[in-house]
Amino acid sequence: MMYKKVLILPFIFMLILSLLPKSQAAEMRIVIFVSDNEADSTLAESVANIIEADAVIKVPWGVYNPEYSAEVLKYAPDKVIIIGGPTAVSIDYEKDFEEIGIPYERWYGKNRYETNLAVVQKLEEEFPEEFSQIEAVYIVHGRDVLSMLMQKWADKLPNTAKYKSIWVFTGDGYENLSLQVLDEILKASHRRPWVEIIVTSRFVQLAHKEIPKPLFDVNTDAITSFLRERGYEVSVGNYTQEVDFTVKYAIPGKDFVLETLKLADNKTQTAEKFLDGLDRPEAKRRLDMAKEQIAKAWKLYSLGNYQEAYLLAVAANRNADFVISISAKEWNKIIQGRPEIRLKKELLRLETKVKVLRELGIDVSDIEDTISEIKAILNKSVLSPEDYKNLLEKIEEAKEELREVFIEEKRNIRHTPVEYVQERDEKDKHPRKSRP
Repeated sequence: MMYKKVLILPFIFMLILSLLPKSQAAEMRIVIFVSDNEADSTLAESVANIIEADAVIKVPWGVYNPEYSAEVLKYAPDKVIIIGGPTAVSIDYEKDFEEIGIPYERWYGKNRYETNLAVVQKLEEEFPEEFSQIEAVYIVHGRDVLSMLMQKWADKLPNTAKYKSIWVFTGDGYENLSLQVLDEILKASHRRPWVEIIVTSRFVQLAHKEIPKPLFDVNTDAITSFLRERGYEVSVGNYTQEVDFTVKYAIPGKDFVLETLKLADNKTQTAEKFLDGLDRPEAKRRLDMAKEQIAKAWKLYSLGNYQEAYLLAVAANRNADFVISISAKEWNKIIQGRPEIRLKKELLRLETKVKVLRELGIDVSDIEDTISEIKAILNKSVLSPEDYKNLLEKIEEAKEELREVFIEEKRNIRHTPVEYVQERDEKDKHPRKSRP
């Protein structure tokens, strides 16, 4: 009767496997939604790689544009993870996801450093299996865009070993917070010997005439002490039995400075458009500073002074952030006091989603008919109280129809996921390949 055991044992084995908990990420379609803020977007990319999300969608910092939330529909996700606070990623996007029936959650803190901690904690809580497989930790100053760009470029080189990596942001006043983030990661790794820790914020160790200490400095002594106190053998720059702790000295490459300049220039232009028509003297002053800094940065870049050009671009970026934040709050107040503008905004949000679903081959003709009726009322020279009532009813009707259509057709939507670093075999994790 031995053959019966042969038949029964595989069945029992398969039954046991089916009862084991599966990775949440493997079971879900997930989209990461983040601003183009250099720190948050860099962190989001690493999160997406760790959990193998379907996409990372980056939106302009502090700006609401319904085209970005409509883009999410193409992936028909089971969940959207928003990384960053409501100042960076407008709360209007949450409204879009809620109305269409897409579950979402927001991972954030008061600033990029607290957001870093919140993201690591949520990763560990919701994706413990994937979190425990992190192989590399990049410690970088939270404002050092250039080091982030250069490290990401280095990771893409063909002869570089590919890792599941996460970023830790640090800076003056945030050292203890960044060490807390590092501690969370190392605890989850169960002291695996192949976890690599790389400090990549070393670009501005170059002397600067106006600043008494290095810009974007990372306190490597504090990190070394922190690791040794926890029993790790640390030798900076050399692979040891416990932690490979490397300090990288980055040279300000022309292409990376150019990318940083373009980002700051685009943000400054966005800030100028947002401020147009508003009377905010402090915001106007900061905008003028940003424009002046960008102009000087381009000139210095053309002369080959990449360090000074980079530092001015970072300063302009911060000033532009301030202007966008102030302007967005002002425009929200204005819109709240103008019912006709609010209604036109709602119409735009509807039309944008409907367009995407139509492009996906979904029948939205009934919703388009309702939208035509809404437009006809809005085009009246004067709107009566009854018109406003009808508009609100028809907008809600169109939203509900849109939600029902999307939920019904959701599983028929197919989208090719983005590429991710493939996890290496266990035997391949220990040997070190050179990293630029």
